[in-house]
Amino acid sequence: MKRRKFIKGVGMGSAAIATTGAYGAIIPETVQGLPSWSYGSIESLDDVISEEGLVVIRIAVEDNPEMEGHQLTGRIKVKKAGIARTKSYFFESDEKFGSDPLSFETVTMGSEKEVMVLWLQDAAENSSVQITGDPSFRFTLGELIEKGEISANMDGVKLKASFLLDREIGEITLADFGAVEPGKNFSFVAMADPQGGASDDSEGLKTRMKIHNAFIQESVDLANKLDFNPLFTIVAGDVCDDWGYEKDLVQMNAFLSRLKSPVLYGIGNHETLLRSEFGPGYNMNPFNNFLAAQKAINGLDKLLYSFNAGMWHFVVWPDPLRNNFWETHPHYFDWLERDMEKNRERPTMVFQHVPCQPVGITPHINYAESVFVRRTFLDILARHGNVKYILSGHVHIPVKASFKTAISYRGMNMINLPAAGYRPRSFGEEDFYGGPSQGVAMVHVRGSEASIQYKTVTEEVFDYPGQLPEFDKETYALWLKENWELPAEKEFVNGSFSDGLKGWAQRYVYMEDVHPSNIRETRLSPDGQGKALYLFCRRRGYQAPGQDRLPQDVNRITQAIRIAEGATPGIQFRYRVDGENRDPKAFSGAFVLIEGYSGSNRVHQLMYSAGKIWVNNWGARNVNINVPYHHFDLPVSEDQWQEATLNIAGDYETTGPGKKYSDLKVDRIAVTLGVWTINDGGEHPFGIYFTDLQFDSAAGESQIDGSPLQEKPEAEIWWRNKYWPNINIAGEHRYIIATKSPHP
Repeated sequence: MKRRKFIKGVGMGSAAIATTGAYGAIIPETVQGLPSWSYGSIESLDDVISEEGLVVIRIAVEDNPEMEGHQLTGRIKVKKAGIARTKSYFFESDEKFGSDPLSFETVTMGSEKEVMVLWLQDAAENSSVQITGDPSFRFTLGELIEKGEISANMDGVKLKASFLLDREIGEITLADFGAVEPGKNFSFVAMADPQGGASDDSEGLKTRMKIHNAFIQESVDLANKLDFNPLFTIVAGDVCDDWGYEKDLVQMNAFLSRLKSPVLYGIGNHETLLRSEFGPGYNMNPFNNFLAAQKAINGLDKLLYSFNAGMWHFVVWPDPLRNNFWETHPHYFDWLERDMEKNRERPTMVFQHVPCQPVGITPHINYAESVFVRRTFLDILARHGNVKYILSGHVHIPVKASFKTAISYRGMNMINLPAAGYRPRSFGEEDFYGGPSQGVAMVHVRGSEASIQYKTVTEEVFDYPGQLPEFDKETYALWLKENWELPAEKEFVNGSFSDGLKGWAQRYVYMEDVHPSNIRETRLSPDGQGKALYLFCRRRGYQAPGQDRLPQDVNRITQAIRIAEGATPGIQFRYRVDGENRDPKAFSGAFVLIEGYSGSNRVHQLMYSAGKIWVNNWGARNVNINVPYHHFDLPVSEDQWQEATLNIAGDYETTGPGKKYSDLKVDRIAVTLGVWTINDGGEHPFGIYFTDLQFDSAAGESQIDGSPLQEKPEAEIWWRNKYWPNINIAGEHRYIIATKSPHP
């Protein structure tokens, strides 16, 4: 079968001519337009043939909110084509997809999507795919070419079928982007998050753009003055600020074309609109501007690509961080598997935008890839033991924090790089020397070994260690596991905290060297009677300009409890609010979050909180985000132990949507103890002790110190935009209302 290449670059105008290959040229800060760009349309079977010569079909099972926890089963039959291979993505351990015969079993819930992929060989337009069920769902490849996407309802659940294409994926050569084979020894430059653009925007970012642009130009000058000639410069995402507008990418091409080396782009979350759509069909329109800018600066047309230089293999992995991207591009994982297999004898370095290691601040749990994506990606990379480094950006991390969070996982050194243009986020402490963190990473390859340095625009040079600390995946289990995947026992393990934090899964928290803003430890109880967990948080210190703060709730621990069929779960515990470390007016508090799971599906969220509570704490990548919170109040009597009995089933039925708890078929609960702070303005401290957690399957009515449990007052529940605008002023996310004018 033929394979027709149909990515199009139309009207290659002055912008492309001005920037392509002009390494080191001085280019005006304003360039007119990008070449118009289109991925193209599917007109025949030739247009969907992959590089392997196969036709790739995606079948997605989508949620039906009215059928929570609905089990769907079916078989898939292919006629007049062979099946080269099949894979499933976003299936949980209690869901099945297998061959002989090819069948599936899923449970639909919330916003989840399960995806099945078929690679077909010797296919024709009259080849057909049939999915048996109630009713059956059948289509031919010719029909799919005509419609782009075919959907049907099966047993009340929506199924969607479309092609998966791969024209934006592939292995390239050095010559493709203007580099030459360097031999065994060479060096190159890595930049993260220049994130600049046109400063005449209308999005309230003018000051931010100007600040970033100034540092970008200094980082470019820094790279051009290095005492070696870089083989290339890789920008690991967030080339531009805002949302991938043409004017910003044009400006960034002008800045980065001044580099005296070929330039490579990886895509980050700022190169596409925030609410980009990747359907119906295989919709690549959100990437048109990025691909046009990349084509203009280096001649490439790729989102996911790899290449070899010297003894090494390099992979550039896309991270647009957009809802439904990985569900509509699952074949990227398959390509990565095959690329890694092909190059398994080569030492390998990977560039991605969003880090796969935890960095210990809430925004980069909330605004990171899902557990499934992280785990799948790392499992593929670690398979052959040849990946030596993974370099990332996204965080705008200070230099000191970059070093403190650099880890090794399964032999892979993972380093989150400071930004080349963006100002650093708040990690609560002064950076090395207190100077700007913007700059570039210098990667020196010597045979099969590599070393990495970071150089700031003020010319401080820092050497990353060759051996980084091993990531403790047991202590920080929730970085690569969902709550429902934690081991579940019949009772709390170490509910008295007499054995430290044994039995409790922790979140990694970035700790400042002096006066940490978070404390999580076991202590002797203030009354001297046994041990207790102590949790504390406050606004992070070192309020340097440009450090957007964002609320923090990462200081938490979790444990899962197994629930017998038909049981009515409850828990008992004692808590004591630390009066010395509590401001009643603060936007901060403590919480006990109890999630109920039926298999892998979250079916309830009961939030019990002392002080104020923030409701936005799960973030954009959260599955089942449409499962509502039910809020209850933990009253505060400072510096006194208070006894709580929580009847989970009763509390759910009191506030739930008219359902019996038994209808949820809960087989485990996850209990999370945590604290949070708005992390802006004043100190906003909150400290609390917990101890004596016990599971109680016969709990009476929920009560605190003998008084009935009350729902949380609405005034004590906070979310962004509730009282005042959550607006962006010169890059600062503003939550606390400005000081009122003394004038009427």
